[in-house]
Formats: sequence, structure tokens, C-alpha cells
Amino acid sequence: MKKIIVLLLTITPILVFSQGAVKTEIDWIPLEKAKQYAKKYNKNILIYFFKKDCPYCEEMKRETLKDINVVNLINNNFFPVKIDSRTKDTIIYNGIAYGNQQPESSGRHDWRHDFYAEVASFTQNGASRLTTPSIVIFNNKFEKINVFPGKQTKLLFLRRVKQYIK
Repeated sequence: MKKIIVLLLTITPILVFSQGAVKTEIDWIPLEKAKQYAKKYNKNILIYFFKKDCPYCEEMKRETLKDINVVNLINNNFFPVKIDSRTKDTIIYNGIAYGNQQPESSGRHDWRHDFYAEVASFTQNGASRLTTPSIVIFNNKFEKINVFPGKQTKLLFLRRVKQYIK
């Protein structure tokens, strides 16, 4: 009996205090889960496109995406997905299978993914452009709503993304 009481006294604080733990990181999920959850729970999807060895991506990760207000905004209001803009994964969008046209056998890993090019492109001075990092917001039907290209400061990110909270 004493062992049970000691066990309960040991476990109870862990269970009680872990329930209200503050999240300090974004809960990134796979795209397919985000698409399923968005339909089921009527929430928007937020996709963060990045690439390795991108100084602006690292700055945004460190200065914006680690901020507790940004973390809470994203975790509480979106289904967040993080995708390497050079991934080799096939992604289905609007019934079309998108991939990375650069074969693995080439030895190069610097070619952009076609899905990234399709949804993260924006027009600047009359020309179509792509940049990493980029944030793309989709509705619960996986339809693109808006793209925010480039590194976003915390304040700019919060101001831009808040309008897409359901």
C-alpha cells in the first residue's frame, strides 16, 4: 500500500504540471495529415518552405519561428507544415502530382521542387519570382490563399498571418 501511495505522490505532480506546459516550438506535421485535419476541423494550413544552407531561412527560424507569440499563433490556429523546397517527395496538388525534376543520380541537390514553384511563386515588377524562405497559407480545402515570400520579421509575420485565423 505504501508503494502505491509513494507512486501516486511521485506521478501526480508530473501529470498535473505537464498538462499546462508552454509550447516553445512549432508542432510541424506532415502535409497529408495537415490536409486531413484541415478538412475535419475547418482550419487553414500554413506551409513554411525553406532550404538547407539558406542564411535567411536560418534567421527566420531563429528570430521569428522560435518566438513564443509566433509559436502559439501557429500551433493554436493552423496546421503547420515545413517543407524543404528541394524535397524529392511527390506532392499531389489540385489533382496533379508534383515532383523534383532533378534526378538523385545527378548527384546535385539544388533543384527546386515543382510544388514549391507552383504555390510559392509571386510577381514582383511584372516578373514571376521564387524565394526561400516563404510562407504559403491554404484553406481547409487545400486551396492556396496567399504567399508571403522572404524572411518575415516577428511583427510582420504576426500582422500578415493573423488575418487568416478562422
